[in-house]
Amino acid sequence: MDQIPQQTSQQNRQGLKRSFELSFDNKSYTFFLQIIEQRIEISLILQGQSLFKWIKLLSIEQTFKLHSFFLQFTKLQDNFDIFCKLIENSIKSLESRDSKMLILFEFEQLLGKIQFTLQLDKVDINTNDAIIEFCERISNLEAKSTNQQNQIEQIIKDQSIQIQQLKDSFAQQIQQMNNAQLRQVEQLMTEHKNQMKELKNEISLMRQKMFSNILLEGEQEMIKRWIGNNQIQLQQIYRATINGFQIQNIYDCCRDKQKVVFFIQTTQNIRFGFYADCSIKNYNGYLTQNPNNFFLFSLDSKKKFTSNERNSSDAFCSCGDYLALGPGHDLALFSNSNSNNSSYTDCSGYGRKEGLTRYALNGGSKYFTSREVEIFEVLQISE
Repeated sequence: MDQIPQQTSQQNRQGLKRSFELSFDNKSYTFFLQIIEQRIEISLILQGQSLFKWIKLLSIEQTFKLHSFFLQFTKLQDNFDIFCKLIENSIKSLESRDSKMLILFEFEQLLGKIQFTLQLDKVDINTNDAIIEFCERISNLEAKSTNQQNQIEQIIKDQSIQIQQLKDSFAQQIQQMNNAQLRQVEQLMTEHKNQMKELKNEISLMRQKMFSNILLEGEQEMIKRWIGNNQIQLQQIYRATINGFQIQNIYDCCRDKQKVVFFIQTTQNIRFGFYADCSIKNYNGYLTQNPNNFFLFSLDSKKKFTSNERNSSDAFCSCGDYLALGPGHDLALFSNSNSNNSSYTDCSGYGRKEGLTRYALNGGSKYFTSREVEIFEVLQISE
């Protein structure tokens, strides 16, 4: 540590000097910057003659601060060259006014541009030399002051101790900041995992909603088990809130479908339906079909209800106003069922073996108004 102040002091007595060329208004100036002890000088030289000069004499305190700044670097001249290069790049214009030369500096900072103007006075050779000689005398007198030198050295030592203490304090603060950041990262990761979990649940609900407005999670697999074939898939072909509640629209949708499942949700949020293993058409009459190819079901109670008879010629009735399951119309769905109370359940042909009473499918009431009607086609999965 003792070598650095000694080396810097020797270099500063010799002076830090740097010059470079500036071209403005078809004139080539030499910009000369030097720092010697307590004196900072900036000169503009044209064709070897010093025309303008700015001189700053520093106090002991300012000099010490300047020394402390350069003590941070082991290669003083290299860093001074970098500083001069920054000065050179920041000069934007030269403007001569009477006996003054104005130099405009502009620096780019994070918060924007910083501009300031330095005013150089016009000098002649004799005056310039006198000023330099006077400054050198002051520097020599101050250099001979042992007391001041000892004070500077003591201040430098104190500063070194303070700098080391600051380094230790900063290291501790940085460690504390790192620990705090690690905790924040862990907290963010936990929050991210929770958000991802919630998002996955929302996506699952959205997918289920896209698949059906009526079915809940897991009920599709329940329907497949009731049909007795896991190698099938249910594909929605009709949604009344989109395609309409008219019976003719339902017939048109089901005309060429061989296996369909009807789902009905009432305005009381009761959910039921039926499965039909035949093509449903509005030919105004009963379908001659084995009733065992049909079954009723309740989604709310998770139960399937089969036909009371092994054979029947009146398994399904269709006409222009409604469609109905069973010869006694166990389930009848009328046109525009969302705007009237004509549709009903009266289970007399289905559900005896499962203990189904007449109006239990609709929660004890006979008539209902539908909120939604969905039809799914049953498709065989190809192996």
